[in-house]
Amino acid sequence: MDEIGRKEQNYMMKKEMGCRERLIDKRDGEHTKKTERKIAAYLLGNFDKSLHSTLLELADEIGVSDASIVRFCKSIGYTGFQEYKINAALQSVPEPRLYNPSLSVDDNPAEICDKIFAIESSALEQTKQELDISVMNKVADVLLKARRINLVGTGGSAISARDFQHKLLKIGVRAELQEDKDLQLMSASLLTEEDVLFAISHSGSNLHVAETIELAQKRNAKIITLTMKSKNILVEKADYPLYVVSEKTIFESESFSARLAQLAMLDCLVALMAFKNFDGSLEAMKATRIATSVNKE
Repeated sequence: MDEIGRKEQNYMMKKEMGCRERLIDKRDGEHTKKTERKIAAYLLGNFDKSLHSTLLELADEIGVSDASIVRFCKSIGYTGFQEYKINAALQSVPEPRLYNPSLSVDDNPAEICDKIFAIESSALEQTKQELDISVMNKVADVLLKARRINLVGTGGSAISARDFQHKLLKIGVRAELQEDKDLQLMSASLLTEEDVLFAISHSGSNLHVAETIELAQKRNAKIITLTMKSKNILVEKADYPLYVVSEKTIFESESFSARLAQLAMLDCLVALMAFKNFDGSLEAMKATRIATSVNKE
């Protein structure tokens, strides 16, 4: 077999390896760099624990940069840290638990519903306990004074952003929300120091949202983020970070309770803003109700 054939064979063998096998292969490799060996050893020794860590949290725990972890994940055949976590979870977590760790295939319908309500009630209570009223009050002021508000979110967080936009309009506050990612980037690039970018991402690790924030920062716009309570890339970029607490899941974007906690936080902001500008909000509510009443019984 020639050199090209051997390389192709090695590539196919590595592609078929499980996540643990790739980590072992990298840790014990003859040409593995010191930092790569350190990361591989930590991930093997803390395989399950690392599944619940954000990129920045893991970097702190290992004592390396977040960029080093991303490069490491690419070196073992993944596109980045998120793909590594998905493959690690698929190898580590029993399939029924991948949907949600609190649920079991043996649960009857009543037990499933009871557990979901308990999870969501707990998330609301924990989020309330973490609430910083002074920051919430300041954020309400910043939003009311903004010349322009850009809302950014993808996936489920975009749904929360859309609900927020709808409720803001009811009290007379206009906010923009583009679904297209290119339009989000274009809009952020046109913000000014009088404007606000409000970014929603449960994991706080969405690279597209981070890129949008960076564009807004270059324009000196104020940055507000709403993420889970953790060390993550969006929080580090925020002028005003807001947090939700939800149940632990392997894939943060699939958290049952995250959306409910996000909506509760956003409802609090709308109420704070409405009472800070009570007369204006009341007039806007009357106008918007009349405008939509024609199609209602």
